[in-house]
Amino acid sequence: MKKTLFALALLLGATPRPAAAQEILVGADFKMYFDNKEFGSNRFAVPGLDIESGTDFAARLLPKVGIRWEDKNTLIFGADMLQNFGEQNSSFVSEVKPVIYYQFETNRVRAVAGIFTRDLMHDEDYSTAFFTEAHKFTHDRMNGVLAQYKGQRNSYVEFACDWEGMYSTASREKFRILLAGRHYLERFYYGFNYSMFHFAGRKGETPQDEEENVVDLQLLNPCVGVKFNAFFDFDIKLGALLTAQRDRSFGHSWETPCMGEFAFRMSRWGLTLDERLYVGDNIHPFFYGHPEAGIVYGRELYPGESFFRTTEKVYSRTSLSYRRHFFKDTVWVRAEFVAHHDGTALGTQQLLEVGVKLLKPVYNSKNHKK
Repeated sequence: MKKTLFALALLLGATPRPAAAQEILVGADFKMYFDNKEFGSNRFAVPGLDIESGTDFAARLLPKVGIRWEDKNTLIFGADMLQNFGEQNSSFVSEVKPVIYYQFETNRVRAVAGIFTRDLMHDEDYSTAFFTEAHKFTHDRMNGVLAQYKGQRNSYVEFACDWEGMYSTASREKFRILLAGRHYLERFYYGFNYSMFHFAGRKGETPQDEEENVVDLQLLNPCVGVKFNAFFDFDIKLGALLTAQRDRSFGHSWETPCMGEFAFRMSRWGLTLDERLYVGDNIHPFFYGHPEAGIVYGRELYPGESFFRTTEKVYSRTSLSYRRHFFKDTVWVRAEFVAHHDGTALGTQQLLEVGVKLLKPVYNSKNHKK
């Protein structure tokens, strides 16, 4: 790290200095993630294909260094290191992957290009119908672009493109377009979340092994809500999960299963009670793929919560959580207990997260003039 800082300082010193300051930034993100799932009594728990009972316990460290200039431009370099606790297959860490992106940011606008972490998005507004908590942790890096506009009262609209897989023998070609927005009035708000997932073919070792089937999956979650305080902070929301999906190789007709959504949240002192009730059809109709053709999609196609595949037309997600930030928001802790009921059985989940987020300037060209 010292050698990197020294090289960057030399680079800055060797180039003509503009009127605006150039800064070197150094920081690190850390997260410990514990997720214990007890889903064995539910019909959907298919070992090896779906989320089954078990525990995810891991830690992620992302050291990073960056250059900021003209107050609006930032270039970040980092290494995302993940270690699954108890894993014996690696002499160092389970995974090491790059993070490298350019960011342009003003008071209203942010634009990002490269490989960046998903916490730059308004990830908390996406229902678990889009992504499970475990998927958000394991798929922490986005590959592509992000654009955001910030309005008054925390209103926003954002666009992201995440290229999740390259056409090869190791992966299908797949990319996801994400759109989201919220418009806040004094108490009321409205908004949406949208995902368009293109799930294409995989290259085979031989022409006979290639998988050329393509699935198109669209999910739209419009919502309206109200926030107010009456000793507790309340957030009450009505929405819908509207899908349009088709498997092109096995019929070109669109299937449009959907669900209604009711959400009720009350919080105080860092404690939050959150009830989400969904009523409607199974929105994962292609989950099992086409076993007769040797094609199974599973969670690769549907990274959302598996309970949305209920055949009983109802799914209830009830959670009690505690979340607090410390040391000027650089450290945070979250503990949550979740009860899932899909009309057939009860599944429970316990989560614990500890996070640290640091990024500080360590060099400013204005303060180091000759």
